[in-house]
Amino acid sequence: MEAGRMDRRRRARKTTTVKPENVFLIIILFFGLLATFLTVPLTTGDEGYHLSKAYNLFSEKHPKVMSESVVRGLELETVNHIKQLNTEKLNLSNDKIKLNLKQDANSFMPFDLMHLPAAVGVLIGRLIYPSYVVMDYCGRLFNLIFFAVGFYFLIKRNKNEKWTLFMLFSVPFIQKMASPSYDVFCYLAISAYALNLFDLAKIKAIKQLSFAKILYTLLTILLIFSSKRNYVFGLTALLGLPLVYQPMFAMFKSLKKPLKVIGVAFATIVLVIALYLFNEKLHLYHFAKSFFNSYLNIETTGRRARQMWQIIPTTLPSFLNILWILALFSVMITEAKAKWLKGTIIIGIVTYLTNWVGIFGGFYRSRMTAISFDQLSGRYLSPFMIFFVPLLQKIGLKYNLNLPKNVLQRVAIVSTCTIMMIYLLFVIYRGFVLKINPTWTEVG
Repeated sequence: MEAGRMDRRRRARKTTTVKPENVFLIIILFFGLLATFLTVPLTTGDEGYHLSKAYNLFSEKHPKVMSESVVRGLELETVNHIKQLNTEKLNLSNDKIKLNLKQDANSFMPFDLMHLPAAVGVLIGRLIYPSYVVMDYCGRLFNLIFFAVGFYFLIKRNKNEKWTLFMLFSVPFIQKMASPSYDVFCYLAISAYALNLFDLAKIKAIKQLSFAKILYTLLTILLIFSSKRNYVFGLTALLGLPLVYQPMFAMFKSLKKPLKVIGVAFATIVLVIALYLFNEKLHLYHFAKSFFNSYLNIETTGRRARQMWQIIPTTLPSFLNILWILALFSVMITEAKAKWLKGTIIIGIVTYLTNWVGIFGGFYRSRMTAISFDQLSGRYLSPFMIFFVPLLQKIGLKYNLNLPKNVLQRVAIVSTCTIMMIYLLFVIYRGFVLKINPTWTEVG
């Protein structure tokens, strides 16, 4: 019996020494490689658009066969014509290779960095064999490598919530990690930015910042502006840094009473003017009504709104989503308990809501007369779940919630791998047996 207990202890010690970043890299590369070649080409959501964009980053003449309209038109055909698209060699001999980082309308930057990792893969695919399928597969592979390596270093750099990040960086991004989509770049950008803010939240004064930290912070902000436009709402989280709001509150408290009154009056006037201008642009009453009908009134919500909180792929049963979220929250609450300040916690939640309402506002402006509409899906919100980490860690600290380390990592690994393998099975069955889109569903 004593030998048995010692053996179990050795196994437990061995389990707790597993490095989350190494597990992440192995699982993501293994799953991603399977997903790359077992998912029907051009079916991972707007993949024709992204393949066209990625190709044209290294194109001189932008041939018609690789235009957005032509390649997007193939998205509905690949399920039934994969062999033809794989063997059909495109005539690209007259199109010379030329770097062309022209602006993507979805970004604030004057050049497109979002498609660059996939573009390198598409270029190599073009040199190997210029068919839609080969170029698409190579674009997927290079984006997968960029995804896996990038998030590997983010997890490795983090010291506390490694298994939390392991889960946040895997299942929510499952449909895009092996595709030529610009979402991979955006996921890395917002994650690097958020984790850097968590480090900054532990610093109380600007003078404590090192030069390297300032440069890295500016780099993460630059990456945000290089991403899709909605990710700029993540800049709201800067207001939750103690080194930002504490000096402001300290300065306000040091003022004499008349100056405080003037300051409050001025802030009130600015708020009223801002609300007036927003009302002129958006008609706030109708905006609030449309938002409620689009996402909170079950009688008027559409398919995407009903799937808003489906973190796992929408092709999978909803009960798996519930189980995975419970697993995620149990890891987030028990892994790393920390004393986050209320301002950081509140602004983190506000950042998530700002992104939600902000994206809705963009859709709303184009159809202001609508009572409700169904454009915003959960994948726009999932990358911002990371801003709930301070709240859940504070709850874990307050109620002293704990899980043994070996149990915690088993929950993270088993739940994540289970969802990934089930997703792969569904992708194969939907794509090659049912002959329907394997990664997206129009039902719900």
